Amino acid sequence: MRYLTHQFAHLETLERARRWLVHAGFDPAQIHATIDGIPRIAVHVAPGQAAEAGLIIDAAELTDPEGLPSFWDLARQPHVYHDHRAESESVPGELESKTFVVGYQVPNERSDLVTSVTAIEMRDAYLDR
Repeated sequence: MRYLTHQFAHLETLERARRWLVHAGFDPAQIHATIDGIPRIAVHVAPGQAAEAGLIIDAAELTDPEGLPSFWDLARQPHVYHDHRAESESVPGELESKTFVVGYQVPNERSDLVTSVTAIEMRDAYLDR
């Protein structure tokens, strides 16, 4: 089982989609509608029902002249952030810095020569076999 969710521009479109889903045979207990803020619907569907519910919701959306809610409608909604930090955790007043050593070695200016010499030696060793 999974949830199929969708947001609507208007409450009327949400109600139409819910009505069409019930008419198509979906149990009303499967349909969860939220009307606070931007109207949205969540349908608890079995694997074989997801495509059918999606088509019904899309058909209801096509009857809405404004379609999906715009970016600006979504941006105006209040954002809820949960503080996941436990109450017992405390931030240390002074953080301790740790030192480490950074090493740097000047690259070999003729590294391509070493590679080609090694390749030549390998070729010669192979041919001498």
